[in-house]
Amino acid sequence: MLPALLLAAAAATAAAGHVRELIVRDRWKDALAEAKELVAQPHDADADAALGEALYRAGRIDEADEVLSPLAERDDAPARALAQLGLVRAAQGKGVAAAGLMERAIAQAPRDPWVAYRAAGAARTRARANELLSVFIDAAGAEDADRVEGARGTIRLNQALGERKVWISVASPDHAELPLKPMVGTGGGYFVEVTLANRKKIRLLLDTGSTGLFVVERAVKKGGLTPLSEETVFAGGGAGRTASARGLLEKLTIGGVEFADALVTTTKEEFDPQGRIHGVLGLDVFSGYRVTMDLAHGRLALDRCGSETGGTPFWDVSGQMLVRASAAGVEGLFLFDTGATRSMFARAYSDAVPGAQVASAAAVRTYGGNVAGAASVRGVKLRFLDLEGEGGPAYTADLTQRSRLGGVEISGFLGMDLIDGSKVVIDTCAQRVAIPVVPSKRP
Repeated sequence: MLPALLLAAAAATAAAGHVRELIVRDRWKDALAEAKELVAQPHDADADAALGEALYRAGRIDEADEVLSPLAERDDAPARALAQLGLVRAAQGKGVAAAGLMERAIAQAPRDPWVAYRAAGAARTRARANELLSVFIDAAGAEDADRVEGARGTIRLNQALGERKVWISVASPDHAELPLKPMVGTGGGYFVEVTLANRKKIRLLLDTGSTGLFVVERAVKKGGLTPLSEETVFAGGGAGRTASARGLLEKLTIGGVEFADALVTTTKEEFDPQGRIHGVLGLDVFSGYRVTMDLAHGRLALDRCGSETGGTPFWDVSGQMLVRASAAGVEGLFLFDTGATRSMFARAYSDAVPGAQVASAAAVRTYGGNVAGAASVRGVKLRFLDLEGEGGPAYTADLTQRSRLGGVEISGFLGMDLIDGSKVVIDTCAQRVAIPVVPSKRP
């Protein structure tokens, strides 16, 4: 009997390992199918952990939560189950819970590179994060080349910063309001003006699809910039990666909200050939506020988080604001992206939508350059909350690299062709987004 039990355990371990191998090879649909078959028969906790990993990679974050949460209550919970649930908690905005789960995971498997890489993002100090990233780098294989490059950049930045605080709040009024000005001649996008230490004003695209602050170096070079380190930013254009530098801005003021030592990513490349903007500003800098973007009237309002926003949840994965949307009943996880003039669909997603018509190649420029292999597509009527597109021209491209690096399947970018003319309320505390009124679109 004992040999039979050992053989069964070995077979289950091998099956879970194959699920994970499929995830690494970006065959997440096959991984999910195999994982479901595995847990449909007698199985161990590692099989449930593998199912949770497959669900998360498929972008089904809440379903992964349902599978992994019971495992975390066990004293013998697999380290990968704890780390994966930590990623789920982080995506839900529950940072303290995420850190606790990651600490349990790394205590069980201190030399597991998969666990170490994910635990690094929730480490309580930069020094600890560097230790964990070094474990990952030492054991990483060729398939992790992009992650290794990103990890080395993070280590350099952490070494330059030490444990120094960044984005230090100097002024945080309960309410602030400032103009949102349209990007004339681009078909979408809005910018705000911010003030540097030398009183110079720069224009930044308000971009929910970005994290932090990205600016062209020339605009801030004399505005209190302290250079820190070099790194690679994985963006949507060009080869999918862009050489950038990190630094600290002595002072940054946004409509009465003021920061010291604002961490900034700089590049020598212009964000806009016409010079209409100097960079992009992500919403994560407004943590603790309910952000209202009145796109019909050109106003941005910031209010301390308070009453329930309503609307629908969003998840924060690697700094990406992700929401569920659908077209012709085909659901997906989309980057909510006020920086995108038109929506973009992953090629695998547009291929799955009935009636989608992929047409000619299209030039789509993002931070980092033109998106390789992009094409125009019609017939995809994207729906989010009470907004529904008209199926007009949008874009499609291979988003595999973004999905792989973020760890969840991204079905596309939900852009200004759907959002423009609306009032968008984003609660950074509850991680919910609402569109309370849907006025007619701009002419």
